[in-house]
Amino acid sequence: MWCQLPDELAAIDAHNHVRAGADGKLDVGRAEALLQGCSRLGIDRIAVSVPYTDSVVAPERYRVGNEVVWQAMQHSPRFIGFCFVDAHDPTAALAEIEHCIVERKMAGVKLYHQFFVDADEQRPVMEKASSLGVPVLMHAGKCTDPATMAAQPRLSNAGHFRAALEKYPETILIQGHIGGGGDWEWNLRTLEGIDSGNYYIDLSGSVIDAGIVRRSVDTVGCERLLFATDGSLEEGVGKLLAAGLSMREMRLICHDNFARIMARRKVCDV
Repeated sequence: MWCQLPDELAAIDAHNHVRAGADGKLDVGRAEALLQGCSRLGIDRIAVSVPYTDSVVAPERYRVGNEVVWQAMQHSPRFIGFCFVDAHDPTAALAEIEHCIVERKMAGVKLYHQFFVDADEQRPVMEKASSLGVPVLMHAGKCTDPATMAAQPRLSNAGHFRAALEKYPETILIQGHIGGGGDWEWNLRTLEGIDSGNYYIDLSGSVIDAGIVRRSVDTVGCERLLFATDGSLEEGVGKLLAAGLSMREMRLICHDNFARIMARRKVCDV
């Protein structure tokens, strides 16, 4: 049975990626395939970044990825850009955020697992994002298997996000992919009672356990959830449609919450 999100939702995928081709520039074929796949599933716009998984990422490397994101934005206005930085070099990171957010009108900052989200090293990035009124989307999960823990020793979980909200209360934080793997139920239990207006969690990831969306709504409220796929398009749409949400809940999750974040920007429209 063919399923898609209703067009009236104007759904925004808050967490996805574009890639470079062999020439180091935007892989236009893959970008077009992503756009077409999203169109078939009722997804209107896509927030994209180029992430780096190394423990330390030199500025000259992530500048290349952010250039690819910029090329995607030029290729189609449906792409919403997020710039990647690594706080190991705070001066370079802040300059890149200024370049991407102010000059190139990207929508937010993407961080991976180079540091925990609440680490002191993140302070310059967090304060810069706050000053611009843009969100920080952070790779996250609660993994328990030894292999993943060894590969991602600084993987942020919900506990780190709660601590980050205390340290950086003015920064808009998006916890990445509740369905990205690991113990998502632990993450939700840790978030019970959260009341910050600057906290969001995206629903992306390949995990489609029964109840994951409904439990997320019941735990943190639909006002804090963002529809996202992280590349798992059919899974992302399917688990949302199967959750038995009201049209109001769907509208908030698929569009209005992200639009509300974008309305807080202090530099430009997206």
